[in-house]
Amino acid sequence: MFSLTGVVLNCFTTPPSDKYPDPAYKVQLLGDQLTKDGQVKKEMVTLGFPRDAFLMLEKNIGNVVTMPIGLFVTEGRLQPFFPKGRASEIATGGKNA
Repeated sequence: MFSLTGVVLNCFTTPPSDKYPDPAYKVQLLGDQLTKDGQVKKEMVTLGFPRDAFLMLEKNIGNVVTMPIGLFVTEGRLQPFFPKGRASEIATGGKNA
């Protein structure tokens, strides 16, 4: 399992639709990505979460969190996802400096 550390920037929901009858809970995180030459690039990622994890992350907007993530490849791009049943493994690290 991989892990992601970043600052919780935003939490939002998307309403149910005919195709997806349940609302979706999304969180945007900002983290550091190292480049090949050792520089740091800021990268934002948006992930879907179960409701319990979303509610906890919503209380931590502006704070640093660390969580497990899974990865898969689609259309040649590496895509992270939050694995189901892992909400208890989200760790908060305090305010962003």
